[in-house]
Order: sequence, then C-alpha cells, then structure tokens
Amino acid sequence: MLDSAFLLLAQNETVMNWFTPVWIIALGISLGFLIAMLYVGGTYLVSRIGGLNQIGTDSRGFWVAGGLTTLLLHLLVVGIPVWRSGWQETYGQDPLALAFIVPLLALIGFGTWLLCSKARIDEMLDMFSEGLLRYLSYFCFAMIAFSATVLLLNLFSSVGLFQLVDDPKAILNSLARLPAAGWRDQTYEVPPSKPGSIGEKLPISLRGPETREMIFESNQQIDVALEPITPIVPSERIFQIQSTSADGGTLVRTSGRIPAQEVDSIYIFNRGANPATVKVYWSTTPTYLEVYWIPVIALAVAIFFIGFMCASALAPKISAIALATFKTEIGQPLFLLVLILGALFIVLSIYVPYNTFGEDIKMYKDSGLTLIRVLAIFTAIWAASKSVAEEIEGRTALTVLSKPVGRREFILGKFFGIASAMTWLFVLLGVWFVFWVSYKPLYDAVESTASDVDWTDCFMAATSVLPVLLLAFMEVLIFVAISVAISTRFGILANLMICFAIYILGHLTPQLVQSNQLGQALGQAFEPVVFFGQLVAIIFPVLDHFDAQTAINTDTPVPFVYLGWAFIYTLLYGSLAVLLALVLFEDRDLA
Repeated sequence: MLDSAFLLLAQNETVMNWFTPVWIIALGISLGFLIAMLYVGGTYLVSRIGGLNQIGTDSRGFWVAGGLTTLLLHLLVVGIPVWRSGWQETYGQDPLALAFIVPLLALIGFGTWLLCSKARIDEMLDMFSEGLLRYLSYFCFAMIAFSATVLLLNLFSSVGLFQLVDDPKAILNSLARLPAAGWRDQTYEVPPSKPGSIGEKLPISLRGPETREMIFESNQQIDVALEPITPIVPSERIFQIQSTSADGGTLVRTSGRIPAQEVDSIYIFNRGANPATVKVYWSTTPTYLEVYWIPVIALAVAIFFIGFMCASALAPKISAIALATFKTEIGQPLFLLVLILGALFIVLSIYVPYNTFGEDIKMYKDSGLTLIRVLAIFTAIWAASKSVAEEIEGRTALTVLSKPVGRREFILGKFFGIASAMTWLFVLLGVWFVFWVSYKPLYDAVESTASDVDWTDCFMAATSVLPVLLLAFMEVLIFVAISVAISTRFGILANLMICFAIYILGHLTPQLVQSNQLGQALGQAFEPVVFFGQLVAIIFPVLDHFDAQTAINTDTPVPFVYLGWAFIYTLLYGSLAVLLALVLFEDRDLA
C-alpha cells in the first residue's frame, strides 16, 4: 500500500508532456486577459477625473481627443519601430500589417474616450456581467486558475505532490528573457599573436543555452575559442576563420558548439602579420522557443477584449441588439446539443484507427476541424433563421423597430449577435480540440511503441491547429452574413438549402475555374460550363481560401500573412453579404 501511494504521488511523464503545451497556451490567454483588465482599470480611473470624463459627451472634444489619441498610438506602435529599425526592416516586407494596425488604433483611440465618459463607464462594467465578455471572462479566469495551480504544484513538487507541467520555472525564465532575444554585434582590433600565447581575451557575455549561433568576420586568418587556446584544447573546439583578402572578411557560422554554461569571454589568436579587425555577431533566443507563442496569444486576447469594448461603445444600439441576440442563441437547446456532440466526437476520434501508417494525427486534425466548422455553420444558419426570419414572420421585428432603432441597426445587431454566439462556440470547441490534439502524439506513440515523443512535439501539434481554427472561424463568419441576408426573405428550409449549395460550390470554385481554363487552352471549352464556372467564381465565396488541409498534410505552418489576406477577404465578402441583407430588408413589409 505504501508503494502504491508513492506511485500515485510520483511524476507522470505522459501527463506532463500532455499538459505542458496546454499550460503555455493558458499562460498566454491569462496574460492577455490581465492586460485587458489593466485597460479597464485605467479607463475606470480616467472616468473619475473631472473634465476628462466629459470629453466623450462633448462632440468637438470627442473628435479632438480621439484624433490626438489615435495619432499618439500610431506614433508609439508604428513610428517608434520605424524610427529604430527603418521602414523597410519594419513594414517594408509586410505592409499588410498596417491594414490592421491603422483602423484598430483608430477604433481604440476614439472608443476609449467614450468608455471613459461618466455616462458610459457603468455600461462598460456591465459588459462583463452579461453577454460574450462575461463568458469569455469566466473562461479566462479558469485559465488563470489553471496556470496558478501548475505553479503551486511545482513549488511543492519536492515533497511528492503531483506535477502537471515539465519545469514551468524554466519556461517562465525563457519568457522573461524574451525581450533580450535578437542579434548583437561587437567589433574588436586584435594585434598579431605571438607563438605559444593563449590568444587575445575579449569580453563577450554569452548565455550558453540561449546562444544558438555565432558569426565571425575578420580580415586576417584567426582562431577563435571559448577558452584559452592551448595545445591541449581539442581542435573541434577551435573555430578557424580564413581571410580571403586583406580588405574583405570571411563569414563562418558556428551552430550547436556553444557550451551549456555561461561564457564571459572569448579568445582570438591572430595568425596574420597585421592587426585583425574582427566583428562578432551572436544570436540570442530563449531556451524554450515555444514561449514565442505566449505574447502572440496574449496580444490577440487583449486586442479582442479592448476592440470589443470600444466597438460596443461606438455603436450602442447595435450592441444592445447583438447582446439580446447572443443571449437568446446560446440559450437554445441546439447550442448545447452541438457542444455535446462536438466534444464527444473530438474525444472519441482519438481512438479511431485511421490506418495511415503513422500519420493518424493528420487525419484527426482534419476531421476535427471539419466537424467544428460544419457544426458552427449549421448553428449559424439555424440562429439566423430563428432570429431574423421568425421575428419578421412573428411581428417581433416590427415591435423592435417601433423603438428608436433603425432597420440597419436591427440587421447589424443580428449579425454581430450571431457572430458573438459563434465566437463562444469556437472558443469552447476550439480549446477542447487543442487540448486533445496535444494528447494525440502521446497516444500514437504508445500505439506504435515509439518512445521519442516529448512535450515539444505535443506543443507543435497543438499550436499548428490554432491558425487553422482561425481560418475556419472566418469561413463561419461569411456564412453568418449570408444566412442573415437570406433570412430577410426566406425561412429556415430555404436558408439551409441555399447555404448548403453555396458551401459545395464555394469549395469547388478553384476546380471549376481550373477546368474552364484547361478547356479553353485545349480548345474544348463548353460555353455553358464556362459561363457557369465564371458565374460561380464571381458570385459565390471562394471557400477554398479557408481550407488548410494541404498545410495539415504537409506539416506546413500557416503564415500570418496568409491569415491577414484571408481576414481581408472575409471582411470584404462579409461586408457585401451584410450590405445585401440591408438592401433586402430595407423595403421588406413587416406589417
């Protein structure tokens, strides 16, 4: 019995490999939520300052203060990086970033002053007591509790308590060292070395586990070592840099030869007859490269919370309708049924043999992502039909529009309300899916009797589905807009049939276009088919943009630039669909 008790308290390597990636993601969510709460606290303090809390209610003061704040944010976020690194280095390679930064900072710059106004501060606090932010706050508090529990268990791991994460202190140290990551350089003048000397000692502080590579440039032939150069030093620990000429330097990369301990100096033996100009570059990265995901996730969470609050302040009528729609849709039995079915499928699919010769995780990712996307699209269509079509038929919409609410606010409120419900659905099923994707490599390793799987492999598998989930969510947003537009004229059956046809044709659009181009090139094009293919390509959304099956099958990460272009496409096509909904609803007889 005593041995069994100690076994229960012992550390389980499988559990640590499974939960470590989840903890890193939870840490990013927790930090993002804390940043958002700091913003809320700062806004609340400003609202208590006389004069400043009246700016949001004064038309002229609002535009002046919002414009100045937006300009200041642009100077901090855009101007300072450009001033330090130059335009080409900062945004020249990726100007798409400005397409998001500029409008986002404008939204925050103007929305903040509305939130700071004395009349609106209570409304901002109420956002966390109901609606999407309430549920997201509960979720973030759960992530904070999980992150804190892991740290507490680690503190008492020496007394035999169960530990969920592998070395969380080292991961936090890597996160703290993240600002110091990057390239550094130093130039030295080294005189000719005398035979038998240990070389010129030069002060360079290198943290062994963080120094991934070093680059040396010299106009003389030199030997470099991280210790005094003596005859007993093995040749593989001495870096020999040859000089091609007296004017030009040579470039030698040394990777994987830096000792684990910290180094405070290097030794250079100048074999030339003239003084050597030596330039040393070294790259510093955190010990655990996985911590790069923490600030990315934290920034995304903080931006979502802050942007949601500012957008709600700028459009209060739309926000009120969206809130009522959100509360109605998540209270539907269908929403709970979809959650249960999706969660069960995600768990049970792990144990399904896919017979892919060691590639079961790819099939698991693809099937899970497809299920979440299809369930969310079906739920969105059902919600749009119930929230728009049935309210029009039941005269509920007429009652709402009898209040100081226009038809545009009604449609936009319905769209954002359903989109908020789909956001909550994706957060729940998405995090649940990521949790089990982290476990899948461990399960497959047991089935294949492999023993070389650690938590970094689980982390790569878990984080690889995050951008793919974002692409699937963008596709769902397009269907939210389309289903709202259809619901202004048709009921649920027609909505389902039309959206199903759009889903099929939208995913077949690239194949139709390619077949038409091939037929035209061969002179065998059938004009009705060509016309239909062109019509589909113009009218229907190209849903193949959101299909990342190729990236999953080839283990290729989805670039952030691709996500940016996909978001722009979603914004443009979704705006057209919402505009169509406004046009169709504008002359709809509600009586």
